[in-house]
Amino acid sequence: MTKRQDPSFLVLGAGMSGILAGIKLKQAGLHDFEILEMADDVGGTWRDNTYPGLACDVPAHNYDYTFEHNWKWSGLYAKGPELKAYFKYCAERYGLMPHVRLRHCVEDIRRVDGRWQVRTTDGAVRSADVVINAMGFLCHPRMPDIPGLADFGGALFHSARWDHDVPLDGRRIGVIGTGSTATQITVALAERASHYSLFQRTAQWVMPAMELERPGPLKQLHRFLPGYANAVGKLQGRLLEQVARGVTGDSHWTMRVLEHLCRRHLAKVRDPELRAKLTPDYKVGCRRLILSDGFYDAIQAPQAELVDTGIERIEAGGVRTTDGRLHELDVLVMATGFHALDYTYNFDVVNEQGTSLRETWAEGAEALRGVAVAGFPNYFMLVGPRSPVGNIGITSIAESQMGYLMTLIDELRTGRARAIDVRPEAQAAYARYLDDGLDKTVWGSGCVGWYLDKRGKPIIYPYNPTVFRRAMREPDLNEFQLA
Repeated sequence: MTKRQDPSFLVLGAGMSGILAGIKLKQAGLHDFEILEMADDVGGTWRDNTYPGLACDVPAHNYDYTFEHNWKWSGLYAKGPELKAYFKYCAERYGLMPHVRLRHCVEDIRRVDGRWQVRTTDGAVRSADVVINAMGFLCHPRMPDIPGLADFGGALFHSARWDHDVPLDGRRIGVIGTGSTATQITVALAERASHYSLFQRTAQWVMPAMELERPGPLKQLHRFLPGYANAVGKLQGRLLEQVARGVTGDSHWTMRVLEHLCRRHLAKVRDPELRAKLTPDYKVGCRRLILSDGFYDAIQAPQAELVDTGIERIEAGGVRTTDGRLHELDVLVMATGFHALDYTYNFDVVNEQGTSLRETWAEGAEALRGVAVAGFPNYFMLVGPRSPVGNIGITSIAESQMGYLMTLIDELRTGRARAIDVRPEAQAAYARYLDDGLDKTVWGSGCVGWYLDKRGKPIIYPYNPTVFRRAMREPDLNEFQLA
């Protein structure tokens, strides 16, 4: 008869995924866990990002947890401060704050004598049976490799480290980047600036967001009828996932609708020269679609300028482009994304045999179902490599993966195993299965995006949400080695 023993846990990160992990552990009666958070509060990306215009591009009731719908959302899409407040509320409501260790930045993770040791930058070392890496992929800002960054004479910062002491009204503002962040900043600041320069390397497809404010009576309906809120969340999720069926090649009519909406929206740009600059040279959906009602209006403002000439260098007075022109600026914002595919950025994971996860992933990160890696027993991830971040809402991904992990954790808890490791052949077979699905997706059509690894291969889940959820209902223990 096996002996019941509750394992100890270290959860890395107190954002959406880390809070979810803590809640699910507590609900299962597992209380021996700590959540290590490098910042001074919980909230993850919604704590770090505070730029003007910040909002989620996933409908709000499909972004909150399915077990804790928020009736207070102000509109169809939640604003950044609302999201930070929501996740802080969840951490407090479910009693996680006593488990959270703020200002504990992970430096090193090593497996010693059958347990994981996690060293933080303050020199402290913690030991646990299980590590759940919930740091996410929008954690560490990526600064562009442009000569002269240190020479700029005005205010320069990354969009995820916004300097709110810098005045903006009537200033000459430049933004480098054209992703969702840059689009939201453009809508918020183009009309406030005396001159606004958006530096574009790659044009993006922009869909109308169809943003709607939620009236008070509707909020109260969500408040007092949780079933209604749940139904709305499911409806929003299904609409979002229908888009996913288009980009994964499972619904050609959906792709036609997406293309029509994007091109009709682009037609709002009156100047044919500007419209040509804003027209992508790749298929709709090949890069993450941007949702915005106001971007095309903002970039057509008299004081706004789209700069699609390459950047040569940064100078004290502004940005020098390859045509020799100096774009004079007072404020320069880097909306250049994150080290999204570097799952060991600033730290490494080393197993008992001395194998480094950073070296293992040198040519591209692979993980079984985005949650576990062969050779690293009891080291689990939420929204890890090749999770379906391009076709399913991220909260839904984390909930599915955490449910999957809880079944594995039950094997540890009941004493049927002390360590759970992925079989290398199972991980290799899963990688081939994902590769085989890429050709039919729009991501395999040749565009360049943040989800390409060093080999130029899309590191993304190529199947529709139904296939993913079916596979995540429970783990196939034949894919694991239980010791």
